[in-house]
Amino acid sequence: MTYSYNQVYLNDAMNNMAEAFEIAAHIYKLNLDYFLQIFIISGIASQFEKGNPKYIAGKSGAELVADAVTLTNASEVKMPETSFINISEEYWTGWVTAYYQWISGKTFKEIQQIISMSELKNKYNPYHEMDEMQIVDYIQSKADKTNAVNRLQMYRKKLGLSQSELATEADVNLRTLQQYEIGAKDIHKASVSTIASLAKVLKCDIKNLL
Repeated sequence: MTYSYNQVYLNDAMNNMAEAFEIAAHIYKLNLDYFLQIFIISGIASQFEKGNPKYIAGKSGAELVADAVTLTNASEVKMPETSFINISEEYWTGWVTAYYQWISGKTFKEIQQIISMSELKNKYNPYHEMDEMQIVDYIQSKADKTNAVNRLQMYRKKLGLSQSELATEADVNLRTLQQYEIGAKDIHKASVSTIASLAKVLKCDIKNLL
């Protein structure tokens, strides 16, 4: 597996991202999804993804937030007077987001498309008591599901078929097909005959949809 950067920096990166999420939420009163957007737009996220030591280890969480809000004009800087570490839901969310980014190699933008920070924070219980790989497996299962949804849409649009046309030709309920496309239903749990029928109409192998 190829990681985003040398593991020697990982603990610092996770601690700093965790502190940044904690400070963004409790000092700046920012929604975590909004803060991650700021983090991405500011360009600091890309520095994290590249493993730039200046950002993943050289700056505290407070400094990361300050830089992000300054670069995006999102807020006035509100530097805490002392070290601000509180093992909260927000802290844990930043911690596992940094870990998943490192172990998956995905960008923060890609991660936010897979799982919102609000949803991830809601997984604090019971996942904070488990090994980090448990939440990584959960996020990865959502990523795999998203990929399958994107492939179904990609093949359908490539052939110029509407959802209704595909449903009719594949003899699949239209509502069910729509749920597969938005991820409301897991296509991996569809019957073999349904997948085979969709693959036949879409002129692809079954494995391409799964």
